[in-house]
Amino acid sequence: MERDQLVDLTRRALKLARDKTTDLAPAEHTVGADDYTSPERHRLDQAMLLASPQLVGYVSELPTPGSYCTKTVMGRSILLTRTADGAVKAFDNVCLHRQSQVVTGCGTAKRFSCPYHAWTYDNTGRLVAIPGREGFPGVAVKSAGLTELPAAEFAGFLWVALDPAAGLDVAAHLGELADELDSWGIGRWSPLGEKVLDTPINWKLAVDTFAENYHFATVHRQTFATIARSNCTVFDAFGPHHRLVFPLNGILELEDIPEEDWDPFKYMVVIYALFPNIVLSVTIANGELFRIYPADRPGRSITVHQNSTPLDVSDESVAAGAQAVFDYAHATVRDEDYRLVAALQTNLESGARERLLFGRNEPGLQHRHLAWDAALRRLIPSRAE
Repeated sequence: MERDQLVDLTRRALKLARDKTTDLAPAEHTVGADDYTSPERHRLDQAMLLASPQLVGYVSELPTPGSYCTKTVMGRSILLTRTADGAVKAFDNVCLHRQSQVVTGCGTAKRFSCPYHAWTYDNTGRLVAIPGREGFPGVAVKSAGLTELPAAEFAGFLWVALDPAAGLDVAAHLGELADELDSWGIGRWSPLGEKVLDTPINWKLAVDTFAENYHFATVHRQTFATIARSNCTVFDAFGPHHRLVFPLNGILELEDIPEEDWDPFKYMVVIYALFPNIVLSVTIANGELFRIYPADRPGRSITVHQNSTPLDVSDESVAAGAQAVFDYAHATVRDEDYRLVAALQTNLESGARERLLFGRNEPGLQHRHLAWDAALRRLIPSRAE
């Protein structure tokens, strides 16, 4: 992000902090409790995600030709590779024979041998060897291969489409936000791994926890609230996506510092909500990625939490410090946010109240739900009637 834009965001955040207020939506907004509990809505949510470009990782996870990594998206195993010419490819990680996963984890390899019967594929997905070839006269080795999915690297991230026949226009999907995301460079920082949360909460409820900082003073009293201000947020929408700026507690120090001497990034955390299910958090020291998916029922979701750092992780002490920050953030989301809203999910399922209330001070929440609703109306035209 250009310094002029950072300074402008900092100026807005400083004014909100000084005035002890936050950006406000035009009015309050309500959503139905059954948005989080209905099997039909759950089915539609899954269809919405399947129809949307999926950000699945950082480009730094495929650093060189021959690199590969595996991802799980809505229970589906996906293999991503970087081929000899530097292109990124994606495949269903499913052997043509008995549907075993061909490979797990990440690493470097030119070929992948299925652990079940050693059917072997190269990193362009082509089937290159079948032990006991005479048993499979109907399989043409030279023309067979893993099912390829549309894939791209864009704005520093890895993207796939889950429909092999679909197009993948990430530039159109991100719109005016594309250059801004790319400018941070977090997708090219050193990756620190993945942590998975399998939780008894609807996937939208998981996303909701990242859409406001109104709860910091209560839920995160001893953690995030010691770092960032509560109920103080700069909000901007970009089509179905949005950006939040959470001012840090020391931002009022800038009142005594000339703007030309500001170091803006020391005073804010930037949160992006990328439609439909991605949250990015950018700080001076890390770039967090939350990939949040509906699971097998409305009251269960999977969050894949990743982190990257611009620091030199070849230094063991630096790497340990970066990992400690990752562990801290993950534990806070797991033990404070998700543990609390698991009880909220139980209340939603009880039917005690029909609707939830989003305040004017929660514009991120409102925008996210309105964007989901608009997408469902496009997906299911009868919903607009």
